[in-house]
Amino acid sequence: MNKTVHEKNFEQWNGLSEKYHNDRPIPPDIIINIVLSWLQSKPETVVDVGSGTGLSTVIWTDIAENVIAVEPNDDMRKTAEHNYKDIGNITFLNDVSNEITLPSDCADIITVSQAFHWMDIDSTLHEFYRILKTGGVLAIYDMVLPPIIDWEVEKEALNLRERFSDIVYSQETPPTHNDKDSYFDRIMSFGKFRHSRKADFHNALLMTPQKAANFLVGISNACFVIKTDFSLKKDVDEFVILLRQDIVAKLKLLFRIKW
Repeated sequence: MNKTVHEKNFEQWNGLSEKYHNDRPIPPDIIINIVLSWLQSKPETVVDVGSGTGLSTVIWTDIAENVIAVEPNDDMRKTAEHNYKDIGNITFLNDVSNEITLPSDCADIITVSQAFHWMDIDSTLHEFYRILKTGGVLAIYDMVLPPIIDWEVEKEALNLRERFSDIVYSQETPPTHNDKDSYFDRIMSFGKFRHSRKADFHNALLMTPQKAANFLVGISNACFVIKTDFSLKKDVDEFVILLRQDIVAKLKLLFRIKW
């Protein structure tokens, strides 16, 4: 893998850790329940790779004896260390996914939350296989763009995402991004896991209008682009205004309904 491109994948998050931590949702309990049902025992060690600010790590601290957060971005990892410094069973590692400084056969569970698309899949799967215990569980999970009721808002959200993605990937040295739809086929082609399957589930979140706007903007690549060209913030602001107007209009309609 090209080292420069590899580093670009996590260096682009510099300066965004607080915003990420405040805007992204904590993974739902159903993930824990599904993974534990597959493991069929209490895990001693959970390794969360691409752990970011720790939102996907902290959910395991009451479940496992040891929880290890693997995050190569200094900004993200330091935010996690600060936010969860009082939790004694988390260890933070400054490692990349395909070079993890852990012994072989040490993890009961490996999780990757919304980060597998930034990793070199083939070499990462070899590393996961190395550190996973026999009978252990690898859980790679992600979320799709949440449904938006208003077609105009959804259209603009998708346009915003496309515009900013085009800018990000037209850089001289762009980040590399794996196709999320290819995950399962890549894992099956790897051929070393005893059993592989996909599972879909639904989860509902309550958000304020501003948090919803921040979340949608955050997954549009806008956060990366604005860091280098702040003039494009006006496009984001216009979308936020449209979203807030849509939410307010629907609330007014809701309260006019007679039951």
